[in-house]
Amino acid sequence: MRSEASSSWKSTAGPAWKSRTRTPRVCSGVSAWWNRWERTGAPRRNASRPSFSLTPRTGAFRPRVRAQPCPLPVGPRLKGRGVLPMPADSPVLPREFYRGRTRAWKVVVAVALVVAASFGSLVAAGFVNPARLFGPHVQRSEWAFTMSGVRELNARGLTGAGVTVCIVDSGIDLLHPDFGNVRLLAWRDFVNLRPSPYDDSGHGTAMAGLIVANGSLRGAAPDASLIVAKVVNAAGDGSDQNVAQGVRFCVDPWGDGRKGADIISLSLGAKARAIYQSAVVTAVAWATSQGVFVVAAAGNDGLFDDGDVELPATVPLAIAVGAVDMDGVKAPFSSMGSSMNRTDPNLKPEVVAPGMRLISTTPGARYATITGTSPATALMAGVLALLLQAKPNLRPGGVAGNILLVKSALAAGSRKAAVQEVPHDPWYGYGIADGLATLVLL
Repeated sequence: MRSEASSSWKSTAGPAWKSRTRTPRVCSGVSAWWNRWERTGAPRRNASRPSFSLTPRTGAFRPRVRAQPCPLPVGPRLKGRGVLPMPADSPVLPREFYRGRTRAWKVVVAVALVVAASFGSLVAAGFVNPARLFGPHVQRSEWAFTMSGVRELNARGLTGAGVTVCIVDSGIDLLHPDFGNVRLLAWRDFVNLRPSPYDDSGHGTAMAGLIVANGSLRGAAPDASLIVAKVVNAAGDGSDQNVAQGVRFCVDPWGDGRKGADIISLSLGAKARAIYQSAVVTAVAWATSQGVFVVAAAGNDGLFDDGDVELPATVPLAIAVGAVDMDGVKAPFSSMGSSMNRTDPNLKPEVVAPGMRLISTTPGARYATITGTSPATALMAGVLALLLQAKPNLRPGGVAGNILLVKSALAAGSRKAAVQEVPHDPWYGYGIADGLATLVLL
């Protein structure tokens, strides 16, 4: 039996690596692949992204390296910026910040955390020079909102108004100009116990931007209200107990039984084998029993997949979200699911959503490119907010049956990828989430 301290939680978006060791043979094609991606905007369909597994170390919050990572070439987007490798659920977890020489704007690269001791790592995510991201540059991720049906729902007047989303992550920087109209209903810091909202890692702010930003960047549900639980520290670590408390806080933020969140967004997780008795799994199962929708990252195991999504996406009524690129092709780091002991519509993952090279908000009035099942999860939370605005009768009321109804519609309304198995694929789930098609079926 493991103690609470035997695992840590990390957020799901990943790193640019600096390595002084000899490059493994498997890395021989990585440089060409990465350069092609930077040049064309997307990898070839048969290209594979290297990812590396983490194993938690008993009695500590720092995982030990189980595989030597390939050093990823740093593209022009990251040149001159400091690099902060942050694991999600597959690459190596560094023990410190690696800062390169900064330019006039002094940016630190790293908005792709992972909230779990074994929560996979994603692709290199770096802060981008804000001077280059105003106007059309910030909008270059619009393909993701279009692919998921968000903009079609927005065009019908759906903006998430009246719906509350709870983000359990590293916090939020409310001073970002794109959050000028955000309505924050409740905040709780389970790490440092600070009374005012902040974000000392950047991951939570990036997730919030994809959901509620309403400035240079427009999120999926800009009029949704927020509840934020900070459960991850500046290094990207969080205890099982803190994450569980964050989930429970979302459901009852004022401690008096008044309704809290309609949706809980969890862009974090841990290996199923890493936590034998997880307080987070218990908390998520309880939240879904109250009719609260929980969206959780499938994980970023990638090429070293262990055969199932990560905790707490394993909870039956939770919606596990994998990631695809702009061509609708499964991201190579996105975790596969298992159908063992599961039935429709709870096969894992349930859906996939855009999660490659999305632009989002980061602390300090900046923006960043982020990749992983983390942003895919946040985007899916935004889609759900639009659906619940359109169908208020499906919002939480202590009835878990509404979750099954929505999950069935998601499964039936999802667009099938060209190479996926039907009706359910272990990588693509039931398909690529389509908000408009799902609404028609509800």
